[in-house]
Amino acid sequence: MKMMKTIDMNADKVKEIIGDSQRFASPFSEPYGYYICIEENASISPTIIQEYLEKLKYMSENIDILIQQAFQSEFYDFYGVNRSLVQSSDQMCRQLVVDSFVLYANDHTIGCYLSNTQFMFGHFIDCLWSDRWDLIYSYIC
Repeated sequence: MKMMKTIDMNADKVKEIIGDSQRFASPFSEPYGYYICIEENASISPTIIQEYLEKLKYMSENIDILIQQAFQSEFYDFYGVNRSLVQSSDQMCRQLVVDSFVLYANDHTIGCYLSNTQFMFGHFIDCLWSDRWDLIYSYIC
């Protein structure tokens, strides 16, 4: 098994792309969720950084569609969702926030954690897209 390391992305560059969107966690908050995952012995190239920024821009421009693609209505029934604070699966989907955005450099897939601390405290939806934005999986935990 290959050892991996993470490279944090520049918070100012991330903020420049996501702007003031309420669908993304602030790049200035902890824990920090904007990074590239690469093999331990690999070096980060400007090409991979550029790819990350382009994929983040695509996500920010298509956020509602991508979250809808990853969301499954049965997530609303998950025991970790406080249904007294969110009234329906549609409302839950509309209020999800990207807590992390990760580019896996080895295969160029994109991973995200979606959550909302108001009604999913301590839980999240784990999502993975291919390099062409085909959803590979999403599950709630």
